[in-house]
Amino acid sequence: MIAAKFNLGKLYEKIGFNKEILSRGRYAELTAAEQRPLRSDKAELFAKSAQNAYKQFRDKAAFSRSMTVEMMEEVAQGRVWTGKDAVSRGLVDAIGGLSRAVAIAKQKANIPQD
Repeated sequence: MIAAKFNLGKLYEKIGFNKEILSRGRYAELTAAEQRPLRSDKAELFAKSAQNAYKQFRDKAAFSRSMTVEMMEEVAQGRVWTGKDAVSRGLVDAIGGLSRAVAIAKQKANIPQD
């Protein structure tokens, strides 16, 4: 899982783009205000949010792969793996794109392919 927060302020200035944000609440603009840097309190909240999203993803992946969270953490290590490496580590069943995933899901659900 990758989380990023871009600061596009200089680009916006260079191309003459102006963005106005209307919000209410201290952290309402956390991901919408890409034209300015994050304050330290918002950066901390963003990091916590990203860590929470990673943990949720890891836990769901571990459950779906019949692994403990500890096993998933040891194997996955928060990295991005190639398809072949992911297969060899038991992180995926097969290599393929969306159409292959849909075909496999249909097969498992006993849905005709056409």
